[in-house]
Amino acid sequence: MKYIEPVKSVVLFLLVMLSVVLTFMIWTYTPDYKFIEQTEGKEILIGPQKEMKDVIRPYKAIYRFDKEFTGTVSNSAMVDIMEAFQGWNILDLMPVDNNLKADSVNEMIRTNNSMTVFFPGEIPYSAFNTIFQFADKELPETTFNRMIIDWSKYNNKELQVFFLSGNNELLMRSHVSLENANQFVRNIIEPAKTYSTFKEVERDGFISLYIANDKIESAKYTYFIEEKPELFKDVLFTNLNNVVRTDESATTEKYHDGMSRMVIDSKAKSLTYVYPAAESSVRIEPSKLFTDSFEFINEHGGFTDDYRLVSSSTSNNQLDYQLYLHGLPIYSDQAINRITTVWGDNRIFRYKRPYFSFEKDITSEKEMKELPSGSEIVEKIKKLNNIDLSDIDDIVVGFYLTYDQSTIVTLEPCWFVIRNGISTKLTPDILGGVKNGLE
Repeated sequence: MKYIEPVKSVVLFLLVMLSVVLTFMIWTYTPDYKFIEQTEGKEILIGPQKEMKDVIRPYKAIYRFDKEFTGTVSNSAMVDIMEAFQGWNILDLMPVDNNLKADSVNEMIRTNNSMTVFFPGEIPYSAFNTIFQFADKELPETTFNRMIIDWSKYNNKELQVFFLSGNNELLMRSHVSLENANQFVRNIIEPAKTYSTFKEVERDGFISLYIANDKIESAKYTYFIEEKPELFKDVLFTNLNNVVRTDESATTEKYHDGMSRMVIDSKAKSLTYVYPAAESSVRIEPSKLFTDSFEFINEHGGFTDDYRLVSSSTSNNQLDYQLYLHGLPIYSDQAINRITTVWGDNRIFRYKRPYFSFEKDITSEKEMKELPSGSEIVEKIKKLNNIDLSDIDDIVVGFYLTYDQSTIVTLEPCWFVIRNGISTKLTPDILGGVKNGLE
């Protein structure tokens, strides 16, 4: 019995020392990172990943007060509108007219106490699943590019919302149960009373155009850009060891791995990736087409700047996303300004896009410009022989992108006419005979 206490002391000492040793080993342990790098999958993000709502943002909103229109194309106003939509309960979504006439649309937009939200492209209803709370579990496999919101009964916490499609002349109607209707009116409707007045440009048999009455002030910007063609190569090819590079010309590089190919055009600052085996003629429904396209681009952080869905063609499964800056679209005949995806057999078939992104605004080069009012532009267009108002989808202010140096671009505000997805730059020099067609 006399040895029990010494034994206890020895055991306790050993346990304490073991604890000290283990603690030291934990503190000083360094894992074999080389092994981890070899075994873990490599994820490359070219830019920040985005939410679906970021690429379906509207570009214009007009409001009807006492038989007068006001409106805005402000980027912050568009963000506020999308935030106001968050959580809306969409009830009783149903078709009203599948052969919608232009005169009917114009009358709806002219209704007092209503606002119209314009989207640059046809939006699948499913794309708003993360924004609206649809009462219907199954949404229609169709699209819309305008929303008309009637707030005349907001005191009853109810709004009436119409969804219009320009592609298939379909009108859908729904009701919104809105607990915070007063907040919506306070944050979205009341500020619109101070916006610039907009003019309705009526066209016999066609939906009216809506343009600002006042002269437009906008800045001319100069930006440094960052070019990342190598990163796209690393993202798009699954096994870089099999990739072979060939220089086609002074401005063209081609990469291929036996299954796919990518062409870099340094003159247009663009890349085109094609996976020929995925080519397919099977039509994909709008909701799945948009989801697949968005997820493919977003998976590698491909929405490197403000890109917005502007056009879709389910006949060949193609979607286009237009580059925007400060809420205005960018057009150019020097550099490509859209992301285009063509979906194939369970994967991307063709992917074309800019490989640059805006890095830094050169503030010393910023210059304010004054553009003619929309009303002035319309009057000048009416005098032209080669542009008919009835052929125009919209008249917008955007930026015209040019570059003299490889990593510096200039963005000058201009008026553009949009016809069948093609933009035509309108400047004082060429309004007598427009020649520039810009995609």
